[in-house]
Amino acid sequence: MKKFKKIYLEITNRCNLSCSFCPRTERDKAFMRVDDFRSILKKIQRHTDYLALHVLGEPLLHPELGDILALCQEYGLKVNLTTNGTLLPQRQKLLLASPALRQINISLHSFSEQEANLALGYLNGIFVFLREAAATPLLISLRLWNLPPTQINLPSPNDAILKALESFFALAEPLANRLTPGHGITLAPQIFLSQNARFTWPHEPAPDLGDTGTCRGLRDHVAILVDGTVVPCCLDGEADIPLGNIHGHSLAEILNSPRAVALRTGFTQRRLTEPLCRRCTFRKSF
Repeated sequence: MKKFKKIYLEITNRCNLSCSFCPRTERDKAFMRVDDFRSILKKIQRHTDYLALHVLGEPLLHPELGDILALCQEYGLKVNLTTNGTLLPQRQKLLLASPALRQINISLHSFSEQEANLALGYLNGIFVFLREAAATPLLISLRLWNLPPTQINLPSPNDAILKALESFFALAEPLANRLTPGHGITLAPQIFLSQNARFTWPHEPAPDLGDTGTCRGLRDHVAILVDGTVVPCCLDGEADIPLGNIHGHSLAEILNSPRAVALRTGFTQRRLTEPLCRRCTFRKSF
């Protein structure tokens, strides 16, 4: 039985922001029902030990997030959660009390999308959360994934937030001197920071980059969208490669479908069988 490093499970594709770096989904906006979430966990619990509650959307918006995290604990699944960070003050008590929660990824590049009068409050809310999280085993990954494709003669969009982080963590050396795109650094025990280039979601119109390459999709992870559609990777936010629906079939049946087998076989042969994969820039990192 195939066991994945993690399974992405999108509990909502709604978001409270409209950031320039995220695609505008054409799918119907929804929150996953708790009963449907439980049904999915029953089908996937033997296929992974880790869930990532994200594809598109802001998971902290889900009105029944507490029930969802409790079910993850009931089924013995550890949770990684990705958030823009704006709702951390409202959800802080719930998140820090959840034994299922292993890691929170905070997309700090949302800072640059805030109005000037809201940006300070945004950072202060995150810093309060970091102080409280320090007393727990929770891992925190701070992400600045918004660099332009080339830094030549271009100012960094992150100067202000890097200075705020230097002040909060009382760092002597400027973070700009320590950060290398694609590599993380430790700011404090269990708190990490990474900076990377902004990527283009492959659903968007983009040039064909060729049919040679590979990916970790269907190898170390798979994704399930809010309506139950199973897709091969976390970047297929528009279900361009629907492999089946978890509400009607087992995950094993979906993974053994002709389209999934062809895709996986192609990856092992460094051959891309799907148009979405041919447009994806992220797979060039493998």
